[in-house]
Order: sequence, then structure tokens, then C-alpha cells
Amino acid sequence: MFDSDNRINIMAICTGNICRSPMAEGILVRIFGNNPGIGVSSAGTHALNGNQASEFAVIAAYENGVDISGHRSRLLDAVSLRSSDLILCMEPVHIEWVLSMDITSYGKVYNLAEFSGGNRIKKIPDPYGSSLSEYRKCFSDIYTCIRNFVGTIPLLNSINAENRQ
Repeated sequence: MFDSDNRINIMAICTGNICRSPMAEGILVRIFGNNPGIGVSSAGTHALNGNQASEFAVIAAYENGVDISGHRSRLLDAVSLRSSDLILCMEPVHIEWVLSMDITSYGKVYNLAEFSGGNRIKKIPDPYGSSLSEYRKCFSDIYTCIRNFVGTIPLLNSINAENRQ
């Protein structure tokens, strides 16, 4: 599944790459730190290249020790899909989009919401245009799902454990 160079590239995907996937990217960076064995990125299925993360996404992330203030959106492309080992989508429609661009992504694309634990949500709701409290809830949901996801991948779990020491 992973590249021969032992680097794991994880990509988070949402629609505009200004709310959910930048928060997910920031959380993953926080979890794995500057570990050279993990590469983290994000993109949007309908993103406009170069937009900043939404103000409330930046605030919700910052309140949780995650800095996404320097984030700039980018449009998802087939090259970045092929170079990703794990693809975390915010909702099922994003999985469909990924597979329509690159069917070979099938074994490495996940609906992040499936890792919500007891919450059993079907997608990470898009907070775009909502209140700060909705962004905070979204951040919390993404964080929970990512922590649960990392726990299911033995290699990621072991890297995470090393980073906590």
C-alpha cells in the first residue's frame, strides 16, 4: 500500500478546501509533527486555487492548538491522488469524485466519518456559512474521526505513539 521509500502521504479532501480538509490537514500535522515519514496535504473537489481557509475554520483550529492560518486552497488533481497513500474524504460524494478521477485510488480512499465511533455519522457536515459554534463542532468531529482512523492503521498508530514519547 505504501511507497517503497517508506513515506506515507495522507491527503484530506472536501469540496472547497477552505473549511473541513484544511482542519483535517492541520490535525494530522499536529498528530505527526514534522515526522519525515509522513506527508500531509489537502485539496478540494471544487476548490479555487489560492483561497485562505475560512476565518471560523482558522479560529476553531487555533483554539485547539492547530495553526492553519497559512493554508491556501488547491484543486484536487489526478497527480496528487496517485501520489497519496491514504485519502480521507469528508463525505461519500468526495469518494465518488476521487474514483471518477482515478479508479486506482479505490483501496486507499476512506470516508472519514466512518471512524466517528459511537456517533455513527455518514459525513462530516460542511460548516461553510455557519456559525463559529458549528465550526467548533466540525473540528471536534474531524479530530475524533482522525484519532480513530489513525488507531486502525498499525503503522500510523506506531508513528503516533513514537511522536507522543
